[in-house]
Amino acid sequence: MGPELSPVIAPAPFPRLLIAENNASTVESMVHTFADSRLDADYDLCPTYDHAVVKLFCSPPPYQLVISSIRLAEKDDFFLLRHNRCRQPFVPFIITTEPWEIQSSRRALEEGAFDFIPIPLECEQMVSTIRLALWHNKLKAIIDSRDKALERYRQHIANYPGDRTGEGFRTIRASIEQSISAYGRTIDRFETSIKCFADLAKYFESQAKERALERLDLLSK
Repeated sequence: MGPELSPVIAPAPFPRLLIAENNASTVESMVHTFADSRLDADYDLCPTYDHAVVKLFCSPPPYQLVISSIRLAEKDDFFLLRHNRCRQPFVPFIITTEPWEIQSSRRALEEGAFDFIPIPLECEQMVSTIRLALWHNKLKAIIDSRDKALERYRQHIANYPGDRTGEGFRTIRASIEQSISAYGRTIDRFETSIKCFADLAKYFESQAKERALERLDLLSK
């Protein structure tokens, strides 16, 4: 029996990772690396492709990062990677890859994987890759949150199940609409900053992918 990566009970601010990996030695290396680096996170381990699919179909999707071996990631025409992008568009997908899996890894990056971690694992590089991916995830979530927040307010008011004709309701609704409008104007004043954040996220993602492809080229020589 190989080592098992048990879920860690963690406070809410800790990110949650899905690890799809069926190589026991790789899992063991990850466990030691996480412990040594004090990388605070909650982990779900999926040793099979089917298990990973079930986890990714959870509603709502609960993960901030997915790490998968290239063998599991590329099954069914990269279904894990494609499904993650569809369900969790801001969640980075990192692959672990052996030296002889370079071509598959290159295709995974072209299909949208965020980065790759070479096997055998290098502690410092793995931790750096994970931390950067989680930072990118948080940045994309911040950018996305503003419009969703306004829409949630409006939908909730629209779904009010009580009497809408009373003066009290009309007064409260008007007050809330004023607050939403004020919030919207405040956001608009930060539009330039929001665009800069979005540009930064795109730049960071493109740079990470460019570096990953360069590292693959070095491994193939």
